[in-house]
Amino acid sequence: MEKVKVYLNVARSGFLVCQRCGKSKRIEFTNSENLRSVVAKCPCGNTFAVIFENRKYYRKPVGSYGKCFATGDPAWGASVRLVDVSLSGIRFIKLNGKPLQPKEQIGVSFSLGGDAVFCAASVYRIYNEGIGAKFISLDNHSKKVLGFFLLP
Repeated sequence: MEKVKVYLNVARSGFLVCQRCGKSKRIEFTNSENLRSVVAKCPCGNTFAVIFENRKYYRKPVGSYGKCFATGDPAWGASVRLVDVSLSGIRFIKLNGKPLQPKEQIGVSFSLGGDAVFCAASVYRIYNEGIGAKFISLDNHSKKVLGFFLLP
């Protein structure tokens, strides 16, 4: 079954667009309503799964590798595989080195489109193999690289 993502704005509303006929419908949620995946059926007969994304910043998948510099890791850093990136943070899988702890401050370096990004980050979520980290500080060059990479 086809999956369609609907990106919700701050007011928790967005547009659902049928991929077959292009017909759109505005969808609004109240603050108390729970966001969950649903199956939608368009008047043209197309049926598809709808996934709601309620994020402040767009998150883009990344298929590259980088380094993580944490307390107890070697001076050259531990290898990481990037999962996705946004203007506010990064999600990655640490391939070696010591395990990270929530709220631990780390350094992360990676390349996007040939440009290097090095920043300080704070671990905010650890799940299975994945680690989510929020950027603490980004220099102007890193902000530009991230902004250009995240363009649609």
